Amino acid sequence: MGHADVVVTHAEASLQHAQAAKNDMNNPHLDAAITELGEAITHGKAGHADVATGHAKSAVVHLKEIHGKTPSSGYY
Repeated sequence: MGHADVVVTHAEASLQHAQAAKNDMNNPHLDAAITELGEAITHGKAGHADVATGHAKSAVVHLKEIHGKTPSSGYY
């Protein structure tokens, strides 16, 4: 599985942090990131590296949205 295993490892670590952040804030982008990380883990464990990577990237976009770091703000 190679690449998929790496995605799973990083997504699981990221999910732990995102879930911990949920204790301190209520944000729809955080909720979406948690969902995307879960999907990344599920697909990564199934060996679908490309799909898992896509979900992980979507999670990053949502996490950046929490802090206003969007493509239009120049921080992307």
